[in-house]
Amino acid sequence: MRNDHVLQGVRETRPPARRGSATKVGVAVVLLAIVGSIGYFAFKPEAPAGAKAGATSDRAPVTKAAFDITTTASGELEARNQIEIRNKLESEAIITEIVAEGKTVKAGDTIVLFNSEKITDSLNDQQLAVESAKAEFVAAENSYSIQVIENTSKTRQAQLKVDLAELALQQWLEGDVKTKRQKLETAREKADLELQRLAEKLIQSEKLHEQGFLSKDERDRDEVSYIEACSAWVTADLDAKVYENYEFPKDQKSKLSDVEEAKADLERVNLNNDIELASKDAARSKSRQQLALREQRLAKLKTDLANCTIKAPSDGLVVFATSLERGRGNMMGGGDGVMQIGRKVFPNELIMILPDTSEMVASVRVQESLAGRVRPGQMARLKIDAAGGKTFNGRVDSIGILAETGGWRDPNLREYTVKIGMATESGHGLKPSMRCEAELTLDQVNETLTIPVQAVFNDGAVNYVYTESGPRFKRVPVQLGRRSSKVAEIMKGLTEGQLVLVRDPSPGEVLAQPWAKADLEAVGYTVGEDGQPIAPQAPAMRGRNPGGQRPEGQGRPEGQGRPEGQGRPEGQGRPEGQGKPAA
Repeated sequence: MRNDHVLQGVRETRPPARRGSATKVGVAVVLLAIVGSIGYFAFKPEAPAGAKAGATSDRAPVTKAAFDITTTASGELEARNQIEIRNKLESEAIITEIVAEGKTVKAGDTIVLFNSEKITDSLNDQQLAVESAKAEFVAAENSYSIQVIENTSKTRQAQLKVDLAELALQQWLEGDVKTKRQKLETAREKADLELQRLAEKLIQSEKLHEQGFLSKDERDRDEVSYIEACSAWVTADLDAKVYENYEFPKDQKSKLSDVEEAKADLERVNLNNDIELASKDAARSKSRQQLALREQRLAKLKTDLANCTIKAPSDGLVVFATSLERGRGNMMGGGDGVMQIGRKVFPNELIMILPDTSEMVASVRVQESLAGRVRPGQMARLKIDAAGGKTFNGRVDSIGILAETGGWRDPNLREYTVKIGMATESGHGLKPSMRCEAELTLDQVNETLTIPVQAVFNDGAVNYVYTESGPRFKRVPVQLGRRSSKVAEIMKGLTEGQLVLVRDPSPGEVLAQPWAKADLEAVGYTVGEDGQPIAPQAPAMRGRNPGGQRPEGQGRPEGQGRPEGQGRPEGQGRPEGQGKPAA
């Protein structure tokens, strides 16, 4: 029966006969192929006991199995905790001493020394400048204090003049003016009384003179006295009016002017005092600021001098920054070369890191299409070649916020950085930048029907497999579920134990048949108005992208290619209607 199958396959794949010698050669080749096939099947060893009937190296049975959906990502190790050692100086520094790379240092060990001659000279000059500024500040403080005392004295003297002028005014109003007015009023009243008395006496003298009792001389003396009394009264009245109308206003203005002048002088003194004090205060503030600036400069120089000696803040392994740049493929980095004595270091330039190798993290890069399926807490297996190929368990810690591009080498590549915490113990000798490969478990599938991913093909929207149909194979549409890099879940279309082809068939091995609508609908496909199949709305993962190309990372596992001698014959394409295999 096997020989009949081979003969029939040979007949179907035999090229048309040619005339003459070409026909003879063709017949000879066919006969040799027939004889070889008969010999192969005749002496082929029997399958081992327990093996499923018909299972070969290029066929696999549909089995029930549970599997993990995983993806592989590569990257490098990092220390979860590491300390960056940078140049804290604001100017370039020259290394005069540096610890050897790869050495494990203790906290407090000196790891880098910079040339500090210029800083030391500047520090000495600045100390002298600070002492000078202190002396200037003390002098300015004393000048300010003296000015405060002088201002107080001047203000007190000016205020005394104001007080004296006000007292003089008060004394004049309450004393001199009242006394003067009293005297003038008394003189006028006295003159008035004297005038009345002498007027009455003159009248009596006139009567006595007429009666002959008084001589004319006595009568004339009384008249003279009366005239003098009239003059005295006029003088007293005039003195009172002159005082009220002239002397009093004059004296009043003079006294008030003295008071106003004293007050104006007090104000001038206060203003001058403010000016002088402000000037002294400005000088004091200037000297204080100069002292503060010089002290700050001195403190900075002391800090710079201290920063010329870098000590390890904690225990760690010394890794130079230049090694990190080379490890990351930094084509533009490197600066002035490796970290060594005599090298210039720019401000804030990274010199080295001190990673804590007791707790490591794997930093791997996952394709953008898979990043959405990675979640914190997912398990991972890490393989590290530098650790003798050992594997370590890990758990996803975090996923990068933004995708990173492949740079100028591959601008279309977009990947997310995934941090995986490692469960490690001391003694493995793990170091940062060691290459690692992580197998991330994205999902777990319980027991279900599965086939190898090499058995899945697609034709447009239709996923299908090849099953045996007599001596050849036919296409069987299937509905796929979840899949890993090795197996795919079968939702509809196959039963347990069926054999499927796990290689690309040759053109003569496939029955060229169009899709049957009933077969498509049985596994969930529909046929559109244009007659083209439409994929079912199921969480199936296509074996290949449209066009027959396998998605990146979903090809055949290593060592699972076509069986030897079963490739497609040279020059023979696929039969019409045969799709491309899916991953």
